Amino acid sequence: MARECEEPKYWRLVNAIMRQAILAIEEVMGTRGLNVVLREAGLERYIGSPPPDNLELGAHASEYAALNQAVLSFYGRAGKGMLRRIGRASFRYGVEEQAALMGLVGVGLKLMPQKTRARFILNQMAKALMDTNDDVCITVEQTEQGLVYSDYSCAVCYGQQTANPICHLLGGSVSEAVRWATGRDYQVREIACRAMGARACSFLVEGVG
Repeated sequence: MARECEEPKYWRLVNAIMRQAILAIEEVMGTRGLNVVLREAGLERYIGSPPPDNLELGAHASEYAALNQAVLSFYGRAGKGMLRRIGRASFRYGVEEQAALMGLVGVGLKLMPQKTRARFILNQMAKALMDTNDDVCITVEQTEQGLVYSDYSCAVCYGQQTANPICHLLGGSVSEAVRWATGRDYQVREIACRAMGARACSFLVEGVG
């Protein structure tokens, strides 16, 4: 986690990440809703054929961002909540399909203090993403307000410019990761977004000290 976080110029996602997002959208929106989103995002090739569950580089970050925008367009004001649900489901698929990669096999989480579990899962999530893609850079830092998870290569808002944070999908994944590890729903909010000009998309997990 000592990687120097520089501005990524071009990056692709491992197939498993795109697959998890597509499966999560289908879980939350149904097959019909998923197909509408894929068409809206220009990703018809994934209809009925999600990426394989492997760690090879597949989709471009712009395609992941297009998924995010398509859900926002589909739901309008309700899009934020739907994307958070999709992000939560995406994390669960990650645990089911890539538990070994995330270093969760045989880990005695219940033996750790609750707040240590939160730090552990976020560090493991960051490590897994960085281990599989040299373009990804994520830090997890302790602050007085809580843990801050910062993704300097966030694909959710790739190429976007907005006045408000839009990485609700990633926020949902961070929320579900902490809930999965601790059994408790901590407040998670995006405090910086690359689409607003920040260097990283940062999420504060409040009260984890």
